[in-house]
Amino acid sequence: MKLSDIYLKTYKECPLSTDFDSLKLLYRSGILKYLEDGGYLYTIIGNLFFDKLKEFIKGEFKEFSNISISGNYEKAQNSLNNEIKSYKELPLNIGYRYTQENEYYKFKDGLLNPKIDNIIKFIKISSSEDVYKEKQNIDHRIESILNSLNINYLNNKEDNGNKYFYQTNYPLKDILLCENCGYNNYKHEAKTQSEKDLSTDEIKDIEYIYTPNVSSIEDLESFLEISPKKLIKTLIFKCEDKIVAVLLRGDRTININSLSKFLKVPKEKISMASEEDVKAATNAEVGFAGPIGIKVDNVLADEEVLYIKNGVVGANKTDYHIKNVNYNKDFKVDNVDNFKLSCENDKCIKCEGKLKTVNGTNFIDVQITPTDYTYLNSQGKEEKIYNLEIKFYIDRLISIIVEENKDEKGIKWPKTVSPFDYEIIIGNIKSENEYKWGMNIYEILKNKGYNVLIDDRKERIGFKFKDCELIGIPDVIVVGKDIENEMVEIRSRIDDSNIKENIRALTSVE
Repeated sequence: MKLSDIYLKTYKECPLSTDFDSLKLLYRSGILKYLEDGGYLYTIIGNLFFDKLKEFIKGEFKEFSNISISGNYEKAQNSLNNEIKSYKELPLNIGYRYTQENEYYKFKDGLLNPKIDNIIKFIKISSSEDVYKEKQNIDHRIESILNSLNINYLNNKEDNGNKYFYQTNYPLKDILLCENCGYNNYKHEAKTQSEKDLSTDEIKDIEYIYTPNVSSIEDLESFLEISPKKLIKTLIFKCEDKIVAVLLRGDRTININSLSKFLKVPKEKISMASEEDVKAATNAEVGFAGPIGIKVDNVLADEEVLYIKNGVVGANKTDYHIKNVNYNKDFKVDNVDNFKLSCENDKCIKCEGKLKTVNGTNFIDVQITPTDYTYLNSQGKEEKIYNLEIKFYIDRLISIIVEENKDEKGIKWPKTVSPFDYEIIIGNIKSENEYKWGMNIYEILKNKGYNVLIDDRKERIGFKFKDCELIGIPDVIVVGKDIENEMVEIRSRIDDSNIKENIRALTSVE
């Protein structure tokens, strides 16, 4: 491909305010253009890199056949699951590309947190026995891919699925990481061990206390001179057509994602109850709700609440609270689960090590999902169909590759994801000899099956070198003044080495 045939515009500086070098380099190299609405476009040369990465990933998962979907992806996947009736039809391996809006998007994060994600998804429709074996194989393949791309990553390995995270030094998304065993997950998805009150205090009888105008946890903590870990707050939510109360320790925050998952209600349909609904549930003003005698459709408790001894709750009576409250003795709940938002210094769910907050984003997801569909096994018995899903976030992966393969001059694309094997630079386009040999080498390498980019633009050689270093093709052949001595320079963008090579040896022609 000739650079003179491509519209390429590079820049000395990046005007965008960002901490991430990948955003700056993708913009400066002319690979990506950012749009005013927060979107972006891959330029002509940028799309070549985008397509090459897709091709590379698909090449590592050749057993998955491409399909195209017009419409709802979930319904299309369910349709395929529904068609499987016999073990003889398993496994079914399919793959497709789709786009997905990113609710956590921030423009300054660039492709690490884009407005719209381009995703390649592979699905293995299989039996429970095969799907868990295959997951191990998939994990090994993914790790091999990432190692070949020089990518450092975090992997929160779980039996039913895992996320591959890229850790950044700058604010992105909060990830909790165990300093001991390495367990990690997004803060809003991380599970931690519940803290238990191990004191030997005797269980006391409940006592109503007058707390005038003390309607917040902070005010109650100050008024009673008590630790928030002794307080039980009652949050009241409207969940579709039901009113639900959730009990949390006083210093905890509700995890709406966990509540949504438990209730099987979209989080968009969960909101704090209105003042009117709160009064109907508690017979009190807002700020005095408690589990004893509350009138709601469902009372849920975070498991940590069960271990609070002689706690304090709202009395469902304006200006009153109740102290010395204990689970089972004084109140019961309908369900117990993990409803709190995990925090730094919480105990790891796996090893009790301390969790710390780091920054990053997921860029590959692996998930095993049991479906509602069944097939007949070799003994004629019904078994549940399982789906193994692998998702590659292409835009994030491009940005991560650049973050991990760069220097102060520009990008250093790994050979496996570069659309070109060589870039040829013709030093002086006006020199008949340099131009002739440059084009000659270009044609010979193409005929040998190499993908070659030739810079035949009418620009100064220094300008061409700058663009070459910015864009980052792995190997560069410079056809300059030394061509008079039948020599060219071969530069490696990856390790910055360079050697002189005789053109006869390079092209293997007389």
